[in-house]
Amino acid sequence: MSKKGQNKKAKAISMPKTINVSKKNNFWTVQTKAGPYSKMTSVPLGIVVRNYIGIASTLKEAKKMLNESEVKVNGVVRLDHQFPVGLFDVIAIEKQKLFFRVMLDEKGRLIIKPIEKESKEKVSKITNKTMTSKGIQLTTNDGRTYIGTKANVGDSVKLLLPEGKIESVIELKTGATVYVTNGAHCSQIATITEIVLGTQRRDELVKLSKGKENFETILANVIAIGKSKPEMQDIQ
Repeated sequence: MSKKGQNKKAKAISMPKTINVSKKNNFWTVQTKAGPYSKMTSVPLGIVVRNYIGIASTLKEAKKMLNESEVKVNGVVRLDHQFPVGLFDVIAIEKQKLFFRVMLDEKGRLIIKPIEKESKEKVSKITNKTMTSKGIQLTTNDGRTYIGTKANVGDSVKLLLPEGKIESVIELKTGATVYVTNGAHCSQIATITEIVLGTQRRDELVKLSKGKENFETILANVIAIGKSKPEMQDIQ
């Protein structure tokens, strides 16, 4: 008989580069379950609790904490150690007064940044726009869908947590503040000075400025996080 259900573990050597865990010291790791993020852009919550935050020495301890409803992601209690956590998510462990924002490091790996208190806001990037029977539907990089909001693919939305209600739309245009998600300048915050239209053979480019430094990357490598400054105060 075939094996039923999803495999809950995988070899560490097969982990996507976004997971910042030593492959030499860990033979097995947790398999990410289907959810708001893809496997390649997320890290399982059990790994976050055990390896990133370090408040559990084993996966068994991490599961116990989750089962006791001690961990919230974006204001919602999560019990599944395979739940995928991604960029700009907010992790809160109120019992121990620990709060974090998921960010990227310069190598494109997901990390957690300690913050003073649980944030009630996050920014998500619009990745798809389709026409449905109910109207134009927007889909974000964290799997949320909205109907009736005027925005384009590439723009971002500032969300209020835990409801996920859109507070404002952040257009991806000249003058916007962006967060670089890939490339040589990954994890840096910069300002758009120019958007260069692409062709059939060349991707759209965006020219950026950070202080006295100027650089460029493809448009897909940035996410708008503010109109003139970051909308999420704790990432500045």
